[in-house]
Amino acid sequence: MGVPGWWQRVVAVSEHLAAVEPLEANEHGFGPGAQFYLRVGELARGFAADPGVDDAERGRVLAVLDDLLGDESEPHRRAIALTFLWPLAGLPRPSELGERVRHELDLIAGHAPAADADPASWPGLAEQARDELERCGLPATVVPLGAPPVPTGVVLSVSSEEPAGVFLEWNPFDSGSERYRALTGDAYLSDYADDVRDLFARAALDVLAAAGFATEVRYDFLYGRSRVCRVLGPPALPFD
Repeated sequence: MGVPGWWQRVVAVSEHLAAVEPLEANEHGFGPGAQFYLRVGELARGFAADPGVDDAERGRVLAVLDDLLGDESEPHRRAIALTFLWPLAGLPRPSELGERVRHELDLIAGHAPAADADPASWPGLAEQARDELERCGLPATVVPLGAPPVPTGVVLSVSSEEPAGVFLEWNPFDSGSERYRALTGDAYLSDYADDVRDLFARAALDVLAAAGFATEVRYDFLYGRSRVCRVLGPPALPFD
């Protein structure tokens, strides 16, 4: 399986990407894998650091990526696009920027927690986030980081040690139950369940962001796909 047309659309609007070593499919096709994502990251970092890439070229690439993010017909397309966007999050943005790319760049850039943040404040922040989610009809539970599985819903894990803060996940239901193992025993179904966790976690984080909470999504594809959702701070102007 060769490199698909949607990636070629990205290369077609960038002189930099067209001039470097092409992205190649791995032995399993154009899919996930540590080396594959490392190569995407290399291309993105080179693109971001090249002084020859002007605002117009960056804008063209971001416009194509915005369009691609609107099509989720291929399961790995989004992860690949976000891997490429990661090094661009801190760069100046074109005046005209698609909403999908803008949203993802904002989430990737996030808001760094204050250096003097009091670890004692994290449980209170988690409880405030839980209350906001429950007000919107999303079940949520606050637990210490690394605690056993909890009932279905949003899991807000609190850690007072590094990495400190409030971490958000979605638990479909008791992952240790026989029912869960029966439903996800097949490797493909297990991957699907992980995708569903990602979808619900991102949706819950978007709800908190809409309420004014400071949130962050970090991506790390060094050893395969990894996504961490964090709640960093309460709303500056709460609804209540």
